[in-house]
Amino acid sequence: MASITYLRLGKGIGGGAEMTGIDNRELTRLNHVKCGEIVHIQVITPTKPIRLKSRLIGIDPNMSVILAFGNDASWIKALPHLKENNDIIVRFMNSEQQQANVTAFRTAIQKIMTITGRWLVLDYPKSIETVGLRKHRRVDVSIEASLVNVENETVLANGVLIDLSINGCAFVCKKEETLSEGSIYQLMANLGDGSPTVTLSVSLKSVKELGVNNEVQYGLVFTTPEQVNSAVQQLLLHHLQK
Repeated sequence: MASITYLRLGKGIGGGAEMTGIDNRELTRLNHVKCGEIVHIQVITPTKPIRLKSRLIGIDPNMSVILAFGNDASWIKALPHLKENNDIIVRFMNSEQQQANVTAFRTAIQKIMTITGRWLVLDYPKSIETVGLRKHRRVDVSIEASLVNVENETVLANGVLIDLSINGCAFVCKKEETLSEGSIYQLMANLGDGSPTVTLSVSLKSVKELGVNNEVQYGLVFTTPEQVNSAVQQLLLHHLQK
């Protein structure tokens, strides 16, 4: 079975959450990622990181990773920072794997090439790290979200997801009397940056009084397994980019 590493708090690739248990076998898997895979780039700047979206053109094992060079407003803004040897962070979701996971590595820009298209050529990473979720593993997160009435789509509670697994999550908000155990709701997380809102059907399974500021922790279970992997990957990616 493939080796999967898990998230823990600390300082890591992006200066936020740390990913542990680096396994060089992940580099072999990187070589087999399909062309056209959506890639998220974080350009390191002296002030605020710039986030870009690209797609994988190809990988030359042990030599380089080649990405498509975009032409939208965010890429134009990033141009002054897209120079040789500048550091960037690359993240992508493994859409072909059954587990929900996000792969990341830190590297540097080799060059910008213009052949049949405009390409961003990166150094091949020395190590690669994966944040993964399995059935009984939870990851600490902090993602703003809302619980919504299924029938009339009214927002019942605004709060924060504080942990996430492939089966469900914990949602903290002010106590809301209209929420009841066993009921079905829509969990919605607006990730911003032009990303579509992540929506999941959830069942409220537990209620825990936190004893502070009238806050409650609701235990939620995902009820639509066919949607979970993609949605959880998006939530993980958003959390790692914060």
